[in-house]
Amino acid sequence: MNRMKIMVVDDNTVNLATIEQELSDRYDIIPMLTGRRAIKYLYRETCDMILLDVQMPIMDGIETLREIRTQENGVDVPVIFLTARRDSQTVLEGSKLGIVDFITKPFDSDDLKQRIDTVFKKLGVLPLENEELYERINGLYKGLLDLQEEKVLKEIDEMLQFKMDDDILGRLNNVKMKLEAGNTEGAIEMTEHIKDMLDHKLDGIDGKNLAPISMVEIITRLNAALDDLEAFKTKEALERLKDLKGYELPDNTRKDLKRSIEYLKAYDDIEAKKILESMIMFVNDSDEIKNTRHGRGYHSSRLS
Repeated sequence: MNRMKIMVVDDNTVNLATIEQELSDRYDIIPMLTGRRAIKYLYRETCDMILLDVQMPIMDGIETLREIRTQENGVDVPVIFLTARRDSQTVLEGSKLGIVDFITKPFDSDDLKQRIDTVFKKLGVLPLENEELYERINGLYKGLLDLQEEKVLKEIDEMLQFKMDDDILGRLNNVKMKLEAGNTEGAIEMTEHIKDMLDHKLDGIDGKNLAPISMVEIITRLNAALDDLEAFKTKEALERLKDLKGYELPDNTRKDLKRSIEYLKAYDDIEAKKILESMIMFVNDSDEIKNTRHGRGYHSSRLS
């Protein structure tokens, strides 16, 4: 895949050198000290994005962008404004000229990289990774549970701009339609279904990658994680549960396992313990455990 080209227009040579150093490992950087040079370059060449400083002498960022938008190679190129002053007039003028983002100086290099990636993902140039997609879908799910329908609709509209799997995209559109029809309950159910789909993708669940495990071993591991939590060993419990994800589990158990891990990542061990106890009771009630208990005198859970 060809590296994408990002033009950086800034009258400060230190800023140009800093941005080039931060981004050159991922993109081809085209540094320009003036707006005129940027415009002249675009007469002949193309680029995939422009980082444009607003406060420049002689020809500022607004004037530069107006000229760029009149050129064939600059009509649709995404532009991010870089500025030390974020006044409403600059934001308004930039919006009229189609800027895709607005970053205030001084900026964090990681934030800059994330903003650039987000723009490229919206344009479909970069894919939206399943991990990031899962976090976004999980945010939608929590928003729906809190009855923040308008906020969720705005977030869905933003997400629909991203490049993603058609199955996920279609179901996300379905969530939007249900919300617009006032069917919040149906939207929650579909969003939860999308989360389950992504869970399977993230865990590599295809019937081949997961190791078999007995119910006895599952409940042994769950009890060990519960013991860790009661001894305030949250990290140890979290690692046990993450390891358990690599085994063949009943759908309900896998779903609850995900929830308990999410709570532990948020350091809510109280809710995680409740889920673990519920999981243990569920597994303890399975036919395999019952047969083992009756046949061998095995008692698998201290909860019963």
